[in-house]
Amino acid sequence: MKVFDDIITKTEQEDLKNTLYGPKFNWFYINDVTKIDNEKQQRPCLTHLFMDNGNINSEWYNIVTKISDNVNKKLKKKLRPIQVRSFLQLSLNEKLIGKDKVDTAHIDLYIPHTVYLYYVNDCDGDTILYNYKSKNGKKDIPYFENIKIKKRITPKQGRVVVFDGMIWHTSSQPTKGTRTIINFDMVKEYGWR
Repeated sequence: MKVFDDIITKTEQEDLKNTLYGPKFNWFYINDVTKIDNEKQQRPCLTHLFMDNGNINSEWYNIVTKISDNVNKKLKKKLRPIQVRSFLQLSLNEKLIGKDKVDTAHIDLYIPHTVYLYYVNDCDGDTILYNYKSKNGKKDIPYFENIKIKKRITPKQGRVVVFDGMIWHTSSQPTKGTRTIINFDMVKEYGWR
């Protein structure tokens, strides 16, 4: 796991944040931040799909590419995005989230990938990495009572956390405002299709 602060300039950070929070940017409602039709939790949020299956899905895609390009330079790698999404979570009522403010543990894709997780704003709602790494995708799902928190990363505007996408992870719910992230799922090549 690596953390890079100010992966884009302060001006670029503000421009990106203002665009995402602006009146022209389109967000879409989903009923749970980690899993559609989640039977265990219902933690609604807004999402925007920039890229899916390696195909650009949004007219706004170009506003986020500098983030992944700069991370690639820092890592000295040439990973390519296969899925790029943004999530905007609002503080929820305590009755809705309960005492446990941690969302459902998950992996984004069931293929080897690397996650570049960019924080659009300062907020609470830590990213949580667990001590479990999948090896066989859908056939390798942990018993959640057996996994333990290995690392917590606090959101900070301009920060990117980079980790192996096969590591089970989640976020905790924001309690003091809005939590907005851009999630890049990166692969070496598109030949897996």
